[in-house]
Amino acid sequence: MKVSHKVPLISSVIIIIAFSIFSWFQYNIVRNSLYKSIEDNIEESSVVLAYQITNWLNAKLALINMMAETISADFNLGTIQKTMDTPLLKDEFILIFGALESDGQPISNDTNWYPGDGWDARIRPWYPLARSHEQALLTNPYTDSATNDILISAVANFYDKDTFKGAFGGDISLKTVSDAINTLNFSNTGYAFLLNNTGEIISHPNSSLNGKHMSALFANGLPRLKSELQERTINDKKVLTSFRSLDNLYGSEWLIGVVLEKDKVMSDAYALNINAIIGAILTSIASSFILYVIMKKLLIKPIDRLTSVADQISRGRLLGSEIEGVDRNDEIGALARSIDRMSKGLQIAIIRLRKKK
Repeated sequence: MKVSHKVPLISSVIIIIAFSIFSWFQYNIVRNSLYKSIEDNIEESSVVLAYQITNWLNAKLALINMMAETISADFNLGTIQKTMDTPLLKDEFILIFGALESDGQPISNDTNWYPGDGWDARIRPWYPLARSHEQALLTNPYTDSATNDILISAVANFYDKDTFKGAFGGDISLKTVSDAINTLNFSNTGYAFLLNNTGEIISHPNSSLNGKHMSALFANGLPRLKSELQERTINDKKVLTSFRSLDNLYGSEWLIGVVLEKDKVMSDAYALNINAIIGAILTSIASSFILYVIMKKLLIKPIDRLTSVADQISRGRLLGSEIEGVDRNDEIGALARSIDRMSKGLQIAIIRLRKKK
């Protein structure tokens, strides 16, 4: 390979390496900046959403607590039914239901609600939960025995003086919760969902996941329920996930989970990286071409001419005129002057030899 080809090639390699290193540093700076921006965005959005959902759910719990106080203040079947039939409760809950400790039979504000023969509230999961707490709290998602829908309920108990008499609750539509959470789409890069501290999904945009463990969502390794961004895989797509707790929700340790598609979130960084690589390649090609043109004009052509002159001298064809380039103040000029001196020296030597003859 000629020197005229080697030098531009080596220069191109050096430029590509330099640009690659620069691009790598630039990409990491942009990546870290994006991560920080994403974390701040998630933090801000999650705090606002958590506040809204907590207040909304606490309002439901406050209504159930009010019911419990009303029934306990004047305990009798008439008071129970009258309280359950309050129009406000019909607007706020899908169904108000309950049962007495004495028989476990259903009581509700809907005459059409019939959970079936053999139904006993005392063996339903919500009943002992309500009995064991002093105020209203939320259940985990469960399958309604009558409709087979996944629901959550705000439940509480009632007393007659100091004697426990039964428990009741109000069903809450997960769609309402889901609609509130689905307002967060992070500029169409992801979504939020609700889960408890054991990883059970309470409300998810994909309703088929409601009531399931988050292992059904994160099939290839569960994330930690922490606020820092974590990279995981969902349906063969890389995602970034983070979790924020809902504070001040009595008896429930719930969290908002955020899932963002990594490719969408990092698109700016990827574009910057690709543009930097393309720029490095184009710059190396352009610089190599310019370097080749400059080398050809300033170095290659003069060397070729001097090589031709040296070749003619070696064949005995001495030049009578001054060699081109002797006036240059660089290495080419020094080489031209050396060849010129050699040519003149040979001419003098030949003349002397001829005189001796």
